[in-house]
Amino acid sequence: MNDEAQQLETPAEPVAAEPTPLEPAQPQLGELLIAARERWNLTDADLARQMRLALRQVQALEQNRFEDLPGNTFVRGFIRNYARVVQTDPEAFLQAYERCRPREQQPEIERNNEQIEFQNKPLPKWVWYLGALLLLALVAPLIIYLALHDDGAPIQAAKPAKTVASPAPPAPQDVPLILPPPPAVLQNSSPNPAPGAQATPPNVPATPVPAAKVLVPEPAANGEASVALNFEQDAWVEIRDKSGKIVFSKLSHRGETQAVQGKPPFSVVVGNAAGVRIAYNGKPFDLAPHVKVNVARFKLE
Repeated sequence: MNDEAQQLETPAEPVAAEPTPLEPAQPQLGELLIAARERWNLTDADLARQMRLALRQVQALEQNRFEDLPGNTFVRGFIRNYARVVQTDPEAFLQAYERCRPREQQPEIERNNEQIEFQNKPLPKWVWYLGALLLLALVAPLIIYLALHDDGAPIQAAKPAKTVASPAPPAPQDVPLILPPPPAVLQNSSPNPAPGAQATPPNVPATPVPAAKVLVPEPAANGEASVALNFEQDAWVEIRDKSGKIVFSKLSHRGETQAVQGKPPFSVVVGNAAGVRIAYNGKPFDLAPHVKVNVARFKLE
């Protein structure tokens, strides 16, 4: 019996609860921006130059330091501009920003529950006396005037004024109506046309304007070379000359053409290389062997 009582008194061992699966952490805004920039092999300085922002602002955006930026409205504009440069839909960036942006706290309005008592004080007697004197001073002259001019004579009705008939205007006489001569015909406006001139027939269709030619400049003098860029799609191009100086850096749009001259060799980086055609010193240049993930890097010597 004692053994059975001891077995009943021993507590049962607790059953370990099964671990709940953790939800995958969603990426922050800075991680998405850096991944999109590295797909184009661009540095943060390249992004700052394309977005026309300070480098510290781009770094604060990529490091989620939103307190160093002007405000939510400006940050959303920076994000859309960033997405345009890296050619990415900005909605994913904006959603990531909404998840991690600092929330603005509304200031609390202090309410004063104290009751304010309003006391209705009666007007002093001297105010009533002063009002009565002013009223008497205004009414007394009117009473005196009516008493002096009331002689009991009936008021006569005003006589109507005599109307003087105005003389009738003279009857209009018949005046002959003289019309101006009809305007001359445009084709016959010149009294003495030039000999051999022919009249232009109406409704002559205009001569169609020929389409613009593709920009292909000729080689420049003084040891310089020329590069012609024809954009069939939106693309970003950066060109450095022999000294490493940037002679061209721009995000151009479809249908634009650009001409660059400088000292060769040129170091060229082309984003979205499939939409750009390049001619070097008037000769087409094939970008296909230099393309990697739609970004071309090569030299023109």
